[in-house]
Amino acid sequence: MNDSADICLITEGTYPYEIGGVSSWVHHIIKYYATELTFTIVALTAGKKTDADKRFIIPENVVAVKSLDLFDYSGIRNAKPSKFSSDEEQRIYSNIYKLATSSFRTGHLNEEERQLLKDILHNYKEGFFKHFMQVENGFKLFTQIYNEKHGKHGFINYFYNWRTIHIIIWRVFMLVNELPNAKIYQSPGTGFSGFLACMMTELYDKPSLITEHGIYMQEREMDLSSADPKWLSDPYMREMWRDFYKALTKYQYERVTTLITANYNNVPIMEEYGADPRKVQVISNGIKLEQFIPVRKTRLTTSTPVIGMIGRISAVKDIKTFINVATLVKEYCPNLQAYLVGPQDKDYYEECLALREIVNAQDYITFTGRVDSLDDYLKKFDIVLLTSVKEAMPLSVMEAMAAGLPIVATNVGACDELILGFGDDNLGHAGYITAVMDSQALAMKTLHLIKNPKLANQMAQTGIKRVEKYYTDTILKNKYRVVYEELFNKAKQSEKFSVKSEPKVIDKTDNLQNLINEPVSKTLYQKKVIYSNKYES
Repeated sequence: MNDSADICLITEGTYPYEIGGVSSWVHHIIKYYATELTFTIVALTAGKKTDADKRFIIPENVVAVKSLDLFDYSGIRNAKPSKFSSDEEQRIYSNIYKLATSSFRTGHLNEEERQLLKDILHNYKEGFFKHFMQVENGFKLFTQIYNEKHGKHGFINYFYNWRTIHIIIWRVFMLVNELPNAKIYQSPGTGFSGFLACMMTELYDKPSLITEHGIYMQEREMDLSSADPKWLSDPYMREMWRDFYKALTKYQYERVTTLITANYNNVPIMEEYGADPRKVQVISNGIKLEQFIPVRKTRLTTSTPVIGMIGRISAVKDIKTFINVATLVKEYCPNLQAYLVGPQDKDYYEECLALREIVNAQDYITFTGRVDSLDDYLKKFDIVLLTSVKEAMPLSVMEAMAAGLPIVATNVGACDELILGFGDDNLGHAGYITAVMDSQALAMKTLHLIKNPKLANQMAQTGIKRVEKYYTDTILKNKYRVVYEELFNKAKQSEKFSVKSEPKVIDKTDNLQNLINEPVSKTLYQKKVIYSNKYES
């Protein structure tokens, strides 16, 4: 892939092949700088993708899109084991041992280790991995590491678990060779995409940027806790995966040039997984306000209240709780109508349909599927609910607030920041926050708004004010412009960076110095937690 651009955006399981909050964020980021910056997209996917699989119209400032199948192991399967001289083998084994037992976990590699990684990429390639699987001396090193770290556990299970973990990271590492030339390498999260961005910093001194929307490690913890026991039969096998993901996350937090998160609640969690809070910047997501002004109106003016939720019909959105909430509210509001707007994960959707039938709610709970425009539903709704068990900074909540709707949401991600406010904004509440999976509390708060239209509309106005003050696309665009400028400057200063063309001129009309985010201090996010807890009920 020879197309050069200002920024290489590396995505994983999202843009441009999947619809969702992160994908929308990526799409908007690219479009914000349509006249200023060029992008290449490298999409890490599960399976091969074609142009027909794209879910977005690619902006004109994207010079190329390339999808890379994470699980295409044909290169490894077909490779022949690398051969080394005895001196070369001894040197390599020494570095591999250190990488496997210490360095990778602390995020610091020495020059010899970096050179080894470059040699693997350019000379040994997939044959290097085959060497440790098939050559006697390589296998001896592997068993040495096993005896020191997991010798109390069964070797066979350990071997296949280790092989599965490392064949994945090996495949990802070799994808460094597939990345196009760019001045900055950006990922909308940690994970394999963030790892690739950090590898460009590690090996070639290219600036990297990670924006942590959700917390990757937290998501992997949830996956491991619910994994099929047949797949991870022994507790130590789960720990191997957990250690791997922790090391992957910690490495990126330490190595990335610039680390951003979309909300303050993420900062202490990121610190728990190895991030230095002094390094973290908080840049909240933003939306384009103009499109929501026409749908603003006074809510709850009829005897038929309408509640709705916008988002994918998936387990993480906990649609079953929404169904339970609707049935509880229906007991006191016979004319209630409820809508679930969004694409559907097939198996979970079928479960939700079965639950709707069990509670006999077919006549008032409607699944719309994917819709081309949300305007009709934002006009129709009186209250927007969010029942998710996990979120980052939910776009659907921000858009509903911009449209002048009161919100009832679970206390996940940045929902408290959006709905209750943060710090000294003194705007008031834009709705209510409840505990996760608490159908009773969600129903009570929803019913309270239905019975108090004046309060509901006051909260709706608060939501409009908060979004207009803190969460616009203009604010987001200006703040990221400053970040990009800083990274372009670092790229120029790097002795190993070869400039093929100067980045396009960036508009200086804004007072950019006032837009630079200060690192988030521990005191600041502790204040956030204290402030939020006052309103939990």
